[in-house]
Amino acid sequence: MIQNTPPHLAVQRAQHWLRQQPQKALSNFTWVNNMTIGAPYCRFAYADEQHCLARHLWLPFTAISVEGRSPATTLQLARELLVPDEAAYTLAPPGLTRLLTASMHILDIRPEWQMLFHGRPDLLPSGQAQQLHPSDLPAMLALAATDEVMVFSPETFARGSFFGVYIDAELVAMGGVQTRLPGLVEIGSIVTHPRHRRRGYASQVVSALLQHLHAQGQQIFLCLFQTNAPARLLYEKIGFQVINELSLIHWRLPN
Repeated sequence: MIQNTPPHLAVQRAQHWLRQQPQKALSNFTWVNNMTIGAPYCRFAYADEQHCLARHLWLPFTAISVEGRSPATTLQLARELLVPDEAAYTLAPPGLTRLLTASMHILDIRPEWQMLFHGRPDLLPSGQAQQLHPSDLPAMLALAATDEVMVFSPETFARGSFFGVYIDAELVAMGGVQTRLPGLVEIGSIVTHPRHRRRGYASQVVSALLQHLHAQGQQIFLCLFQTNAPARLLYEKIGFQVINELSLIHWRLPN
């Protein structure tokens, strides 16, 4: 059944995870976001308390979050949210990765690390990083185009704060809030222009973000592709720890 508001039982499940099983909430955080803070931007397909899919409508690509157990029921719900031959992305923990590979035609799977911040933001130097504003959006879009930044669009400030570094009036590094859950914030879209890498600008941006969000009482996490070993070392150095292995799955409905 398609609906424009999240099903009550699915919302209860997401809220229970946030209160009692935060690790589980983080492992499927896109779904938890879609059931809570992100609900106004989603459309839902629901079968029962264990099967609910959500399609996010504000992203520049098709994103489907999944909670389910049965491949057949998951496929049935996906058919309600997608048109034939439409490809979608899902960020999933291992159990849901197995569910999707059993029910969908898989185009690609990219393993990711999920990392949670346990450090001291006040000890991190933010250097030249400054908070960005809507007037900076043209420069942000230009910088995003220089790298692999999936979740970035003109609506980016609706998700939360961004920080960046300008050098000679050029935005050379940036990063900001990617996803919000109650009490938890994912940071992302962290990118440095190729001509300005290895100069510490990304670290300055992340430090400024951590200080800003920590002052709001938020726990902070991020995700990165497992192929990006240098980034993992950087994040571990400033206080992040790996808590989950996730997969970014690119899939479509089977024929």
